[in-house]
Amino acid sequence: MRVKLHFLALGVLGVLTGCTGLNPDRYLLNKQEFMLAQGNPPAYVSGYVDGCSAGRRLGGDKHFAYRKNNTRFEKDALYARGWQEGQINCRNEALEEEQQGINTAGKRRAKAAKENPENTMDESEKKAEAEMREIWEELRK
Repeated sequence: MRVKLHFLALGVLGVLTGCTGLNPDRYLLNKQEFMLAQGNPPAYVSGYVDGCSAGRRLGGDKHFAYRKNNTRFEKDALYARGWQEGQINCRNEALEEEQQGINTAGKRRAKAAKENPENTMDESEKKAEAEMREIWEELRK
């Protein structure tokens, strides 16, 4: 149960931080401080934070760096477990944020198209529509 609450709290922290635009250093420091305050072992937290940075980078967030201490990963089981969990969780966070952004942009574009279709078309679309109007007018005659 404690693990579920831990990840729920991390998720809420991630969402709240994600809404304001991420500062990678502040984001990772907040995760680190939170996890240490929850009583997680420092080696696990260090791995989680490195894995989180790597995961966000792999999830498409270019503000983060791919971080992994390969030597420590091979020798320290807590660091390795933390890195793997951080990489998976933070990659998924980044992918969800990206998908939400895509959905939001798509909705805005659809709304704009309904309100004023001329503004959402590129030149080739406008040309094709003009040609269709000409054909339609000729058919109506």
